Amino acid sequence: MDLGIGNRVALVTGGVRGIGLAIVQRLVGEGCRVAVCDIDAEAARALPEGVFFTPCDVGDEDQCEDMITCVAEQVGPVDILVNNAGVQSVVSLDEATLEDWERVMRINVTAAFMLSKIVVPGMKERGWGRIVNIASMAGKVGGLTVSASYSTSKAGMMGLTKSIARAGAPEVTSNAVAPAFIRTAMTEPETEAEFAPQIPLRRLGTPEDVAAGVAFLASDLAGFVTGEVFDINGGLLMD
Repeated sequence: MDLGIGNRVALVTGGVRGIGLAIVQRLVGEGCRVAVCDIDAEAARALPEGVFFTPCDVGDEDQCEDMITCVAEQVGPVDILVNNAGVQSVVSLDEATLEDWERVMRINVTAAFMLSKIVVPGMKERGWGRIVNIASMAGKVGGLTVSASYSTSKAGMMGLTKSIARAGAPEVTSNAVAPAFIRTAMTEPETEAEFAPQIPLRRLGTPEDVAAGVAFLASDLAGFVTGEVFDINGGLLMD
């Protein structure tokens, strides 16, 4: 099925591994011209051929502005922005520090705000754009295994998504995906054994499951969908 995004320029933040890499691979498969930014230049070797990579700390506003300019010069103006970059924290509330809180919030939600603010005006001017934010079920339930800072950042990502949807309309749509318990190389067997039986579909999700949701929300098929938080959790949370 043609999603209608062939030759669109897609930028995926934090796209060198895990969910981010799966999103990159899916968008490449859909015919997008894909750019990736990440702080890990070494891991960028795993990117598909033809993907443009530029190092960037998305928590730094100046680096974000320079990176967007670089992508525009080397690949083209961004049509699809996937705000995937993030850090996880499992620090308990009583042990959490303000430094941990501010670090998680800056990378997980402030960076998405900064990048969206940079690219949305150009999208509106060109008459088409997609913002897809990677949130989490933790933003809805408070987190089963993660910190207050992480859960709050993902709840903030959902609110940001809706705000961008209103500001970007009618030319730009803004949506989020909210995954839960996605199997990656870092998933412990004990985690899968504990949580898979609680999921109605009886398995953990895969990065490819998330990538499929992102591709749909970035596509012409989702042209009448905006401000939505799309759950990808196997039925663990139905709301």
